[in-house]
Amino acid sequence: VPDPAPVPAPVPGPGSTPGVNGDPIIMGLSGQVFKFIGRSGSWYSAISANSFQWNFKVGRFEGCPDKSDTFTTGFGLNLLDPFSGEVKHTIEVNVIDEHHTKIGCGALNWIVGRKNYGGCLGGGNLDIVLDGHKITESVDHEWEGGRVIAYNTISACSRRWFDFDLTPPEELANVKNSNVRGRSSRDKIRRSLSEYQNVYDIVKGLKKTTLDEAVCEQWLSERQQKNDLLKQSGFWSTIIIKTADVSFHIEYKQEQE
Repeated sequence: VPDPAPVPAPVPGPGSTPGVNGDPIIMGLSGQVFKFIGRSGSWYSAISANSFQWNFKVGRFEGCPDKSDTFTTGFGLNLLDPFSGEVKHTIEVNVIDEHHTKIGCGALNWIVGRKNYGGCLGGGNLDIVLDGHKITESVDHEWEGGRVIAYNTISACSRRWFDFDLTPPEELANVKNSNVRGRSSRDKIRRSLSEYQNVYDIVKGLKKTTLDEAVCEQWLSERQQKNDLLKQSGFWSTIIIKTADVSFHIEYKQEQE
């Protein structure tokens, strides 16, 4: 029986603030950067659009330097029907216990109809909630127009946080206005999502953004050879969320210093 879980926190009405990036450093489309402090334990709406709503939760950690002690502790995504506004899917990523590490996974895990891979996410301190079902272990789940991949990784394969590229305005305009033989760009992306054969096709595409590309490539090649990426244990996790309209790359690192 799947564990009950709450729907991601409610969000206010549609806004107009795209281009948010960071943990919780916010980068605007024009390259402006500022820290978002927020109130510890509160949820905030980052982006609200016709097809999705993205929320995040912040938490304050005692003992960290002043004004550098607030981090993202929750992620909520509502995927909407762009015409009716109906919520089609909900995705939530949470730090389970902000004050303890290495808590381990529970006995029950709902793995979207698939086998339990054994890779306890973030040492058991991270969970993903897909449409109300809680997952605490590695997963690769697809639905029409979307995919969620979560696995434990090593530091070399972690995403660099300090070098995000800004998409030129002309490219954004091309995506917005493009059509492929009468097929909208959203339909084209949905089709491309379904063309991936396995999890390694996506993960290997991230190598150039990692902390150490050479070491990461060697580690991923070994994981693919042994087919055990989703069986890795550890305290550093990567969550990739891809939909027809938006993609997220979430990194979770657990340290006790």
